[in-house]
Amino acid sequence: MTITALPTGLYAEVLSFYGHQMQKLDGRDFAGYAATFTEDGEFKHSPTLPAAHTRAGIIDVLEDFHRKFDARRIQRRHWFNHVAVDQAADGSITATSYCLVLTVHADVKEPEFGPSCVVHDVLVRGEDGELLLRSRHVTHDHVFPG
Repeated sequence: MTITALPTGLYAEVLSFYGHQMQKLDGRDFAGYAATFTEDGEFKHSPTLPAAHTRAGIIDVLEDFHRKFDARRIQRRHWFNHVAVDQAADGSITATSYCLVLTVHADVKEPEFGPSCVVHDVLVRGEDGELLLRSRHVTHDHVFPG
């Protein structure tokens, strides 16, 4: 296995980006989450739904998806781990991570685990040098190819 050295601090920057981004998602700040994508960003998070395009499209898809949780008192947490980061010659960054979603129900101490996923991201620099997602494609471990 060959691992290419990254510029100093890039790995930590990507992890920090994910930390802030997931707090927005788990806090149901869908506009804040969508703002972490490029204006024309692509987001495919469910095996049964088409990809969302643009920040507005991402907000719409997330609001629609999360309506099913409205009647329940729950807190969802997205746990990213084993983040593999590579930088391309054009400066874009690919990151592949494992993600486990934890759901905590009101008055129930033990969380519910799942789904287990692999997250495939392409990150780029915005006009101010900040990291933004160009695309995120999530594959679910329980869905096996044909």
